[in-house]
Amino acid sequence: MLTLKESTLVLAKIRVHHGNAAITDLEARTFHEELRADMTLGEALEAVKRFYADNDSGRWCGSGDVNAIVRRMRNESKPSEAQIGRECERLGLVEDQAWLYRRQRMLGNGPDQAQQQALTMRNPFELPAAQPKSRSTASRFAGASRPGMASLGSMLGGA
Repeated sequence: MLTLKESTLVLAKIRVHHGNAAITDLEARTFHEELRADMTLGEALEAVKRFYADNDSGRWCGSGDVNAIVRRMRNESKPSEAQIGRECERLGLVEDQAWLYRRQRMLGNGPDQAQQQALTMRNPFELPAAQPKSRSTASRFAGASRPGMASLGSMLGGA
């Protein structure tokens, strides 16, 4: 997640293209709030660079532009389903392991990290085995002999 200082740096890079105007506190905070929460500084700076490399209209780069470019960059870096299938075959992953591997790759993890997690994680949709409950009734009535506990006979008046 970008800090306020980092997002202000991104805004300053945008301002360089338009006369380097001073940035107010409100502008910096608003820009920071509008950026994706999971964006890194490197991604944001690269997005601004790509925006102005293709910009021939003179339009300013906004937070929405940065968010959209980062989303495109991430989608372009994701492997295709066919590529993930080939990776699973090469690694010998089947069923749950292949599903976990595919999930990790689509989340943006690299092949090595995805393989490690697929081989060590348990399936999140798999329920743990039920533990049998104790059926002993002796422990329920064992507490009657504790100090301060009256017997049933004394409570009923010796009946």
